[in-house]
Amino acid sequence: MWFSKAKEGAAESEAPSAGARSAARPKVRRRATATSHSDWGEKYIAGVPARIMRPRLVFLSCLIAICMFGLLMIYSASSVESLQENGSSWFFLYRQAIFMFIGFVLFAMIGSRLLPWPLFRSKLVWGVWFGVLVLLIAVLFVGQGAEEWGASRWIDLGIFNLQPAEVAKPVIIVLTAKIFADYFEDGTIDTRAFLIQMLIMLPFPLFLIFKEPDLGTTIIIALTVFAIAILCGLPWRVVAFVTIAAFVLGAAAIVTSPYRAKRFLAFLDPWSDPYDTGYQATLAIMAFASGGLFGRGIGNSTMKYHYLPEAHNDYILAIIGEELGFVGTAIFVLVFVAMIIAAFYICREAPTLHAQLLASGCTIILAVQFLINVFGILGVMPMTGKPLPFVSYGGSSIIASLVLAALIFRVSVESNVETAADRRRSGMAVMGERSARASARRSASSGDDVSGHIGRSTAGEVRVRSTRRDGSAPRADRVASSRSALSVYDGGRQGRGEASPTRRESRGTAGGYGRIDLGSDAGERLRPRQERPRVDYRGVTGGNAPRRSGDGRPPRGMNDRERGRYDR
Repeated sequence: MWFSKAKEGAAESEAPSAGARSAARPKVRRRATATSHSDWGEKYIAGVPARIMRPRLVFLSCLIAICMFGLLMIYSASSVESLQENGSSWFFLYRQAIFMFIGFVLFAMIGSRLLPWPLFRSKLVWGVWFGVLVLLIAVLFVGQGAEEWGASRWIDLGIFNLQPAEVAKPVIIVLTAKIFADYFEDGTIDTRAFLIQMLIMLPFPLFLIFKEPDLGTTIIIALTVFAIAILCGLPWRVVAFVTIAAFVLGAAAIVTSPYRAKRFLAFLDPWSDPYDTGYQATLAIMAFASGGLFGRGIGNSTMKYHYLPEAHNDYILAIIGEELGFVGTAIFVLVFVAMIIAAFYICREAPTLHAQLLASGCTIILAVQFLINVFGILGVMPMTGKPLPFVSYGGSSIIASLVLAALIFRVSVESNVETAADRRRSGMAVMGERSARASARRSASSGDDVSGHIGRSTAGEVRVRSTRRDGSAPRADRVASSRSALSVYDGGRQGRGEASPTRRESRGTAGGYGRIDLGSDAGERLRPRQERPRVDYRGVTGGNAPRRSGDGRPPRGMNDRERGRYDR
């Protein structure tokens, strides 16, 4: 065959040179992609490291998708009730869209650095906390909802009803992250001040929220702060003690309140009283059962026709299960879980402990509230009346949830900061000796300590070593050749208040900047300084002859598996 003949002819002919092989080899260009790589091998997306940008994009995409899906389901679940009570099936959708717009405006303000990042660790946070505390006290006296829902949780502002407990969530998380970072990261407060601030910051708002009564929000905030403490290294004995104490306090809260006791008994067996305490629980189960695998279709729910109370609010997941079925509900849950996972990746890349705690607290509180709502509707745990984040109707809920998401996004933005290695690399330069000396003279005359661009010296005046370590003088030809070669100068930018490189030279050679002469010929550096004599071992028999480089025979008594990597 022609292939075998050509192969034989190539074997007989002289092997082509490396240049001819590279010239004959076709050049294949890389396909352009949306990402690029830095000189140090790190992947970048739009100028931001991919480890930071990728979870940010996933988080933002899932957030927008969930919010748009929430608007769709609010319209589907509330259209019948809205048409009958307000004369328009779009009433609740319009109001929720306005609340969501306000939330995204706050999201843009927090996430786009319009608010300075040090503001979240300033004393102003205590002022905001005090304002929330005043609202929590006011809702006990002028709050509404006690007649209809049995709890005073809202303050009527005319335009909408404000729920101070929802506003307290991001404020308490921001203040908790500040206190923990001051103690564990900066060390600006001692243990006594840390305990005093925590005993002031947490118990007072939790007690006021519990008195509304709002046990669900109290549990959510307490669990979030407890999780932040665990992330900071809380001892496991303390964790066990707090967990046992929480169960005891929860049991006492249920026993001492007839309303909570009825809700708990309805959770254990909702079908025992399906027309009173177990009414919503049984209808939610029926809605999921009627939805089947793929659901009835969006807008075709029957439970929203005044069967299931609060269908567009706390029990909106039951409408989702009825209209979209098990598959649609599973996809929604997976998207929400993907958003939470992306948020935890953002927490992992946070540059400081304060940023990690802030993002972790916001992520945990969203996840805990989501699980409490889902498990309550599915009958896994008692229903506490908490809305589904980003989906349920409610102005205070959607604004507070978007503020929490904005804080997570802001931590991702603040993660893309210049590292110490970046500052070190930007403060180094590679240049010739003449340009180095000229740059050193310019730096000395201008008083600058920092190299602003490639070509200026970062090491001050160049000092050529006169002797080697062995005490011998350098050869004249090597010194002459090194003047035309490139040299690496080890230096860096100087911080404010530090001495410049030229000032360090006046102290002597010790501790100053040194020049590393690489020479002009790589072969000269690799070649040994003294030629070793070669010994002829051809007359030596047996395995006593030492092996030379390139000898592929293993020593006697050693098989192929026992050979090391460099023996094969």
